[in-house]
Amino acid sequence: MKKIAIAFASVLAIGGGSMASAQSISPTGSFTFTGSLEMEQSVKAFCNVSGTGTNTSTSGTLSGSFSPGNPLYCGILSLVKPYGAWSFRVKPGSTTRVYITVGANTVLNKPCYGEVEAGWNSATSTVTFDANTPIPAVNAGDPNCKINYGSVILSPARTIS
Repeated sequence: MKKIAIAFASVLAIGGGSMASAQSISPTGSFTFTGSLEMEQSVKAFCNVSGTGTNTSTSGTLSGSFSPGNPLYCGILSLVKPYGAWSFRVKPGSTTRVYITVGANTVLNKPCYGEVEAGWNSATSTVTFDANTPIPAVNAGDPNCKINYGSVILSPARTIS
C-alpha cells in the first residue's frame, strides 16, 4: 500500500501537483453581449438583454440593459430593470460552466440579486441559463426570482480552456 501511495504522489508531483488545471478565458478585453431572458417573480417577464463587458483571464464585469420583449415589463420606462453590479467568472475545473452574478428589480419592486451557475459553449460564445434558475431576493422575506430560460451571446467570441 505504501508503494502505491508513493507512486501516486510522484505522478502528482510530475503533473504539477494538481489533478485539475485552471481554466482561463481568451482573449481578454472588451466585448458586447445580446440575448433574451424570461424572468419570473410575481409575473413572467420576457426581456431582451444587451450590454458591454470586459474580462481578464478568469472573470469579468458586465453592464447590461433590458429592452422590450414584454413592453409593459422590460425597458427604460418599464418596471423590470437591471439591479446591482453584474459580473461573471469561470467555474474552476470546467470549460462548460460559468458563474454569473446578476440582478433585476421586479414588477413588485422587490429586487433579486446573486450568483447563479450557467452553461457555457465556447464554440458559439454563448451563456445559457439552466431552466428555473433561482436568483435570491435582496431583502429577507421577499420572494426569490427565477430565470425560466435564456441565453446571451458574446462578441467578439470568447473561449474557456
